[in-house]
Amino acid sequence: MIHFFRRIRQSLLTNNKISKYLLYAFGEIVLVVIGILIALQVSNYNETTKEREIYLSYLLRLKEDFLELQETVEQKKDFEAALIDLAAYQLEVLNGKETNPDILKLAISIEFTASINRYEIMSPTYLELNSTGRLALIENDSIKDFLSGYYKYLLTRNNEKAEWDPWVHQYRSLVRTILHPEDRVFIDFEFGNANTDLESPTWKNYTLKSQKENVVNDLMKVPNLTGLLTDILTARRITHSYLTFEFHISNDFLLLLQREIDRLKGTRVARDF
Repeated sequence: MIHFFRRIRQSLLTNNKISKYLLYAFGEIVLVVIGILIALQVSNYNETTKEREIYLSYLLRLKEDFLELQETVEQKKDFEAALIDLAAYQLEVLNGKETNPDILKLAISIEFTASINRYEIMSPTYLELNSTGRLALIENDSIKDFLSGYYKYLLTRNNEKAEWDPWVHQYRSLVRTILHPEDRVFIDFEFGNANTDLESPTWKNYTLKSQKENVVNDLMKVPNLTGLLTDILTARRITHSYLTFEFHISNDFLLLLQREIDRLKGTRVARDF
């Protein structure tokens, strides 16, 4: 093809047809420019398609993260409710409202009020998007706004957790010797595996090594425990409300993600046709 055009150009010059040659040369330049523009357009199209595929993969990963997060939140919310009930029960014993306490429930309360909430609400995909600068790939403004708010929410939650955790550490140091070591191990294992039903055979068949009278007396002797326990109980109630909020917003975000995923998949199907 190149040789063909060269022969035409040579013929025009040989026959002294300058005007026709110039017209031909102009046409040749136009063809070259059109070819370059088409190549750029194809390149841009391929790049856009590639970015769309990356964007879709991130949306699918975000969906997976928040489905797991929602399941975790539901489990943690139920567990936090059980911890609130136990802390409130212990507070009633300290305040003299419960004069004949259930020693097993009180023992579990003592052991698990001293537990740190290790629940993390981090999305690995969000962390990757944020650290790599790929948040710019997200086209949907509502998703961008949610992730921006999500990051600020994480900071608030972590700041409050940093404020509350020392209370639990302080409580733990005050009560760590009240229960028999074997009781602590058993309670940690069973209740720690979310066996919160105190009517279950596991708890009914277990006999505490700790003596009821000693546990109650030792607990009552701990200085300033009522105020500290009240603070911990308040923190747990706030945490429970956060968990309820997190479940609902994660559900809303999943619906938003699914709409955007469906839109992108629809665009891809249309493009393939």
